[in-house]
Amino acid sequence: MISVQNRPLQLSGNKIWVAALVALCLASCTTKKSTVLRSPSSGQGEQQTAVTKPAVDKDKIVAKVGDIQDVNGHAVKNNRIALLLPFELSGIAGTITKEDVERSSLALDFYQGFQLGLDKIAKEGALFDLQVIDSRDNVAYNATLGTSANVKDAVLVVGPVYPREIKSFGQTFANKNVLQVSPLAATMASEFSLPNLVSITPSIRTHSETLAKYVADQYYTGDQILVYDAGDDESKQFLVNFVSEISKANAQAKVKTVMSVNELNNSLVLTGTNHVISGTANKNLVKGLLDAMDERFLNPGNQFKLYGHPNMAKLSFENFENMDFYGLTITSSNLVNESDSDTRKFIGNYKSAYKVDPSEFSYKGYDAALYFGRLIHKYGVDYVSRMTQDKFSGLNSDYKFEFYPKWGYANRALGIMVYHNKKFERK
Repeated sequence: MISVQNRPLQLSGNKIWVAALVALCLASCTTKKSTVLRSPSSGQGEQQTAVTKPAVDKDKIVAKVGDIQDVNGHAVKNNRIALLLPFELSGIAGTITKEDVERSSLALDFYQGFQLGLDKIAKEGALFDLQVIDSRDNVAYNATLGTSANVKDAVLVVGPVYPREIKSFGQTFANKNVLQVSPLAATMASEFSLPNLVSITPSIRTHSETLAKYVADQYYTGDQILVYDAGDDESKQFLVNFVSEISKANAQAKVKTVMSVNELNNSLVLTGTNHVISGTANKNLVKGLLDAMDERFLNPGNQFKLYGHPNMAKLSFENFENMDFYGLTITSSNLVNESDSDTRKFIGNYKSAYKVDPSEFSYKGYDAALYFGRLIHKYGVDYVSRMTQDKFSGLNSDYKFEFYPKWGYANRALGIMVYHNKKFERK
């Protein structure tokens, strides 16, 4: 275990070099102490019924910050947060691959955003004992971390990041009344079977269900809903229950699944709007779909609305001049609005502290720190009972958790994004 100084981490140059320095200068301006551990001391998915937990009366909380409290037979320090991220410090001196750099950068960005979040709520009186731990992206090592002294008495564990490590850590972390947050993995919570797991990133199933309900709401008499199933892996995953979800939300909707562009062309209606859903984000398949829509769009009477897989946000549509007419609509968990005043302030603070712009992972770390930090500060060790009641709208992410007794808390909050003027905007 290496204790580190309470000073901001200055970022410049190659990020992997900075990652090598994390053991010496991880920031903790707002926390009582920050520590990096190199070695420990020792498909129905979300469709099942969610359960609402009763809230705990805040007036019952009388403990002081930093007190050791009993949580179901386990001693917990009420302001200690364990942050388990794959800095992979042990590999810095050896051969470094591109994947190593990307993973270390992910960890560093998330940490830096998380730290700025704690800095902000420290001004509100919320002080935390942050334990920053290199999870090493190693399954066996993460299993040992579950019994590490600086982890097992934490009031909240954030991490590990990757699915195999999440499961191995969760199996040895005994106190299931303390939450283990999965900060980035989009894996369905049901695959882990950890009742104390918090899955921040909505699963693809949640994206599918949310978009299906949205499309059902856009349907009017005379319209046709055409679900384009290209047969690729993305389509199979995204469209598995799409039609049934539409029918559940709007029994009057006319829905047809088409397997090719030709079949789609032969299924268009002139009586209303053709709501076309693309289950794939493959750029070649999407191009073929858009080319066909452009050709038909020129014919009088053809009206289109296009919806798609969330990964369509990664595609470029600059060469398709009719995109604004189609109103491409997707769901997204990345909701950053850089023109927002709070976002601009965060960007300025981040660049001042670390000399670079924040990444997606920086925003995610910041939002997580604000939400969980404030929740713990307000409710103490009983914060778990508020998870399904206290919603959150952050710079990048919204949180609306549903609880499932077998696999924990799943975030169901997503934004609706519409493509307009060559970019996606939140609706």
